[in-house]
Amino acid sequence: MKKIILLVFITFLMAICGCSDKIKISGNITFTDGEPVGWGSVVFESPKESFSGRLDQNGHYTIGINNDSKGVSAGTYKIWLSGTALLEEIPISQKGDGEAFDTKTTVRVASKYTNPNSTDLKFEVKRGGEKTFNFTVERPDNTQNKSKR
Repeated sequence: MKKIILLVFITFLMAICGCSDKIKISGNITFTDGEPVGWGSVVFESPKESFSGRLDQNGHYTIGINNDSKGVSAGTYKIWLSGTALLEEIPISQKGDGEAFDTKTTVRVASKYTNPNSTDLKFEVKRGGEKTFNFTVERPDNTQNKSKR
């Protein structure tokens, strides 16, 4: 009987503490010159699951501060960025039935960081370990910006 009461008590304490197998993490993403990457999202991806956090204008992200994301599970993750390209519609001519547009895509981060298959960024999330992950990315070369008609 004492074992059952102890088990119920421990379960109750875990529920009150909000104990979870998820780990809250945060960090900053900057370019090599120190300027923050102030747009898009950072994605932590493993073969089993992925987690993401939105970047603010200072390049800061946090995963695990709101109810829809409790944090990241312990494990090793590839890190990549999404939503970093800027799509713009540029008027190119005025026709009788409306205006024609050209679409310009401005790549703002080197493409190797925007795909889980090409990124070289990795991070191991450990229980009780480091919960801050800052990293630096490169800017794109000029050949990555494209216009489409």
